[in-house]
Amino acid sequence: MKVDELAAKAGYTVFAEGEPREIENGYCGDFLSNIISRAPDSCAWLTVMNNVNVAAVATLIDCACIILCEGVAPDEALLARAKALPVWLLGAKENVFEEAKRVSALCGI
Repeated sequence: MKVDELAAKAGYTVFAEGEPREIENGYCGDFLSNIISRAPDSCAWLTVMNNVNVAAVATLIDCACIILCEGVAPDEALLARAKALPVWLLGAKENVFEEAKRVSALCGI
């Protein structure tokens, strides 16, 4: 499933739009060194981290999108960077576990 389709079906807030991307995997985490070394390409990365470093890591791991969970909104620096790169930056209301189940069910991963 493409990121824009997931955002629409899940009712996510779209903070920033990236290029059309297919979601092939998922990864949950907030410890950036783990994300860099373990997250698969084309993943939906679920996190509660909302600072500019998230955008930098997203480009390093080539993720399909970032999903900020628990109602977390991006800080100004992250939002500006995500729009400039461009990187898909989405917002979800539930916790990481619940949103991971939703992404898995909707995307078939």
